[in-house]
Amino acid sequence: MAGPGRVCPVAYRYRPEDLAEPPAFACTTLFVVGGLYGNPHALDAVLARAAAEPAPPEIVFNGDFHYLDVDPDHFRAVDAGVHSHHVTQGNVEYALTADDDTVGCGCDYPDYIAEPVVTNSNLVVEQLRASPALRNDAVRRRLAELPRHLTVLVGDHRVGIVHGDPESLAGWRLALEALDPPDQDARTHTAFAGPTTTVEQVVDWCRRAGVDALCCTHTGLPYAQVVPHADRRCVVVNNGCAGLPNFAGTRVGVLTRLSADPGTPRDSLYGTTLDGLRVDALPVRYDHDRWQADFLHSWPPGSPAHDNYATRVEHGTWLTVDKAARGTAAAPGATPRA
Repeated sequence: MAGPGRVCPVAYRYRPEDLAEPPAFACTTLFVVGGLYGNPHALDAVLARAAAEPAPPEIVFNGDFHYLDVDPDHFRAVDAGVHSHHVTQGNVEYALTADDDTVGCGCDYPDYIAEPVVTNSNLVVEQLRASPALRNDAVRRRLAELPRHLTVLVGDHRVGIVHGDPESLAGWRLALEALDPPDQDARTHTAFAGPTTTVEQVVDWCRRAGVDALCCTHTGLPYAQVVPHADRRCVVVNNGCAGLPNFAGTRVGVLTRLSADPGTPRDSLYGTTLDGLRVDALPVRYDHDRWQADFLHSWPPGSPAHDNYATRVEHGTWLTVDKAARGTAAAPGATPRA
């Protein structure tokens, strides 16, 4: 298939070696937050959780922080909030400023994603592009100039941060359903029919990028997985969506916490320690009632975003915490409260 939402612009392409650059900054604790989707209440929850750390963490918002925020006030609040921290570009931010109107939502959806989902996503971005908040040239320029990836030093460990995968801004090779070993539930629920991403592929990416951890978000379902190999181990972690529910019967987002402090956070959903680097998925406990009211006000029944996301906003996804843990340690009783 081809067309808006499924076509990958040439500008999306880069190489794992591009992540081998010197780190942009160093820190002891890092939050990676993707898929905020324009939820200002999730932004508030992320910042509140950061304030609860013993020392202030650095925060990277790795794309798609805009999307459902067609309300100009919400757009401005999200834009100002994330740009107070480190930011990388997602496909939504690219699409909002692209001159090429064939990009659509810029999601680079694979063939196994149903056509109505693609059509609705294109319509959401089309409506967002018409927002009065985007008439500000400085806002558009700032979004257009965001980096596509970032490398950060957490303690002694290099962490590569992308939106999609190590070869494309909106790549799907790090989707839960694509990874080996295969999760048959994930492949059934997503109707996966693409190429499998092997352990060898992930290790090769990490080796070429010179990183111990790969963080991504684009494909919407969270997980963490340690990838062993003969000469190295690395961890790949997808935070899913910070601004939407991620698990069955729950209403919380997810962020990724990486730290040189080996202690396990009390609110960890699942995580692991890799040669002194602690990696955890944390819940983003935003005000669900306010977010749902905002969502329905901007996207009532019959609107494209309502068709794509209303069920997830209200009920979460099919995914469970133990499925997302993928061999890392799920915390006892870690299923987040609704």
